[in-house]
Amino acid sequence: MPKITLTDRERELVALLAQGHTDVSAAEQLGISARSVTYVLRSLMDRLGVENRFQLGLALGFLRKAHVPPVEDRGDNR
Repeated sequence: MPKITLTDRERELVALLAQGHTDVSAAEQLGISARSVTYVLRSLMDRLGVENRFQLGLALGFLRKAHVPPVEDRGDNR
């Protein structure tokens, strides 16, 4: 799988959308236009080879899980 690096702006936007913000409210939080939100998401979709926001969410979730280091087994069954 190719390594996808998100910009700070992309990470901030994705985090806001994951928290339930609309494009408009996320844009307001970031100080950008709603149209810019659309462009950022379209760019991410193109880079990840997905066709819609649902697929984008799945791809970003998969990438996040794929890059999270495994939790070490400490042997104490916590």
